[in-house]
Amino acid sequence: RVVRNERVPAGAEVAAALGVAEGTEVAVLERLRLTHGQPVAMLCNHLPAGLLELDDARLESTGLYRMMRSGGITLHSARQTVGARIASREEAGLLGEQEGAALLTMRRIAYDDTGRPVEYGTHVYRASRYAFDFQLLVRN
Repeated sequence: RVVRNERVPAGAEVAAALGVAEGTEVAVLERLRLTHGQPVAMLCNHLPAGLLELDDARLESTGLYRMMRSGGITLHSARQTVGARIASREEAGLLGEQEGAALLTMRRIAYDDTGRPVEYGTHVYRASRYAFDFQLLVRN
């Protein structure tokens, strides 16, 4: 479910992640992810303004990365950091948890095939209902 979809001036953290000047207009998208009708994650994504038309109905049925690919953006790589912290009152309310409950966190910068940052995501996941699973490849 799309909670917020608007353009805002980039703060320092977002500007650095997207490689734009602080105060540059960026698109911000906040979505609440549900599984079997239950909230599992709150996703916040920032994209360079004008990169993509972010239609709420299409986002709910298609997903952000699929929209990017269909919009001609070739995703190439991402840098992602996973962590943990406790839920604020607002996050707990949105996610159906108690304030102070454990949350998994994820920060990601995604790049297109030219090396341009095209998305900065900060997400929180209910630790009681979500797990990250990674496959690591070893190069010799």
